[in-house]
Amino acid sequence: MRNRPLMRLAVCLISMAAMILQSCSESGIDRDKICGTWTSVEGRPDVLVYKEGECYKVTVFSRSGRTRRLKPQTYLLVEENGNLFVNTGYRVDVSYNEAADV
Repeated sequence: MRNRPLMRLAVCLISMAAMILQSCSESGIDRDKICGTWTSVEGRPDVLVYKEGECYKVTVFSRSGRTRRLKPQTYLLVEENGNLFVNTGYRVDVSYNEAADV
């Protein structure tokens, strides 16, 4: 299955969606709130959200192959119509739930 790494990434980012900013009533999204290292649970890859110049990027640190070698993949965090998403070949929405943040 060639798309297995992308599916894994989607699962990770969707699970992270419970932790990343969802701003319905505010105009604009404070992306600085989500910057930092996000440690995933249950063996899913860790995620780093950071600002580079004027852009925000998401790096997913997943392991692949028999040697379980670390394989980071970086994507641009995009805002459209007040919603954040990452384009990995398909759209993965990103949001933040402060109550669920531990």
